Amino acid sequence: MRKAVLILMAVAFSLGMTAKSEAFKPGLPIKEPRFLLDVSTAGGEAAAIKAGYATRTKGGDKNNPAHMTKGGDWAIAQAKRLGLKMTGETIEYQVTAVEATQEIAGVEFPVWTFVPSNMVKGDKVDENWKNPHGPHPGPTVIANEGDLVRIWMKNRSKNNHTIHIHGPTVIKYDHDGTMNVAQVATKIDQQMIYEFVAFPPGTHIYHCHVNANEHMQMGLDGAIVIHGRKDEKTDQDLLVILMEWDSKFSKEEGFSPTGADSKQSVEVGHPRGLAHYNFFTLNGNAWTDEYPNVIAAMQNTKIRTRFVNFGSWPHNIHLHGHTLHWISWDGRAVGNYTGTISKDYDGEDYAKKDFRSDSVSIIPGERKDYIFEANQDGRWVWHCHIVAHATNDGVYHGGLLQAVVYLHPQPGKNVLEGSGIDLDAYPFGRPTPIGQKAFDQLSDNGTTSNEKVVDNSSNTNSNGSAEY
Repeated sequence: MRKAVLILMAVAFSLGMTAKSEAFKPGLPIKEPRFLLDVSTAGGEAAAIKAGYATRTKGGDKNNPAHMTKGGDWAIAQAKRLGLKMTGETIEYQVTAVEATQEIAGVEFPVWTFVPSNMVKGDKVDENWKNPHGPHPGPTVIANEGDLVRIWMKNRSKNNHTIHIHGPTVIKYDHDGTMNVAQVATKIDQQMIYEFVAFPPGTHIYHCHVNANEHMQMGLDGAIVIHGRKDEKTDQDLLVILMEWDSKFSKEEGFSPTGADSKQSVEVGHPRGLAHYNFFTLNGNAWTDEYPNVIAAMQNTKIRTRFVNFGSWPHNIHLHGHTLHWISWDGRAVGNYTGTISKDYDGEDYAKKDFRSDSVSIIPGERKDYIFEANQDGRWVWHCHIVAHATNDGVYHGGLLQAVVYLHPQPGKNVLEGSGIDLDAYPFGRPTPIGQKAFDQLSDNGTTSNEKVVDNSSNTNSNGSAEY
């Protein structure tokens, strides 16, 4: 079967469905789809706890959960002053700053990044750690509204680092992570504990605030997701982190300590370098035919997608064939959204409901959350419409591109049956050169399996217009 078979097979297993493995024969060039990050409590948080770098505990006093720092004590008192309802539970994450490498569309990039602490040996990432998204972005911190959140940050790199908690507001100033303003940077082989109360609900971020232009560009960042008590119920809760990269980084050492007099070898993060980005990633992965970014959709479900822009460029991510309902902006509810998305078509009140679009326009540092109803069928792309950002070093298609793939599981049948999609006619694959039959794949010698040019001149109706 064509390579799309492998995508649907992997999606099926990821959703806990069963199918006979002998019914599938993986095709090329797809090697492994990159699914978006699951940030639900039952998915993302449970996975972090199972992996051993997160723990959830209950305190004896619901309004005074066990804390470890003066900052945590202050945050709890502040929550009480504000009248916020506490859960009495503590969610704790342990991350370590290290140097590593990340492959992006076949190019090896040096990165500085946060990784789960139990996946670090000495000052290196454990070679047995299998993270399909690579070491960037850092682990997602997932909490419930009213939790006490504790983050242990250990520094096993060659530079000083902090963690800036970006978005949550019930936090003491000296846990804000700003170098030489809120705290002294955490030195090599030291650690820092950050504590805050999870509020407001929504999508937030954390990142290093030491030489922030350089350290963020090198990859020291991750997301914070706070689930609200009144969140609209969805079938999937997914995270998308946008980032840009300059392949010059891959040609230099990249791991040297830096200071005012000795910048990174290619001046990572320097304003003059902002125009040089030529690779773009979603959750650390640039779309390629081998490793496409995939959203697995089931008919008549709701999917919440949280966008974070960690880069330095604006992006505009357009979804084909669906309506996006904008529900949250930087962790704050959007006006006109009442807690339940409105129907796409509801008569005269159509324009008076929540904000709707088919694109996510997002500038650096922003977070925007959307819900869309999976009420179509087939496979639809969701890509940056600054189209150069949907390339890998200028080669389309790549970069900031993902596919919404609908599944049609049936008892006793494989996931492809009943889909209504001709997979042989419409595979994922390379672009079609002009003059060659649509959707033919290139062979190893650069020719196509069928070099005949399609003549559509005979496909005309009675008034002479072409039919396709």
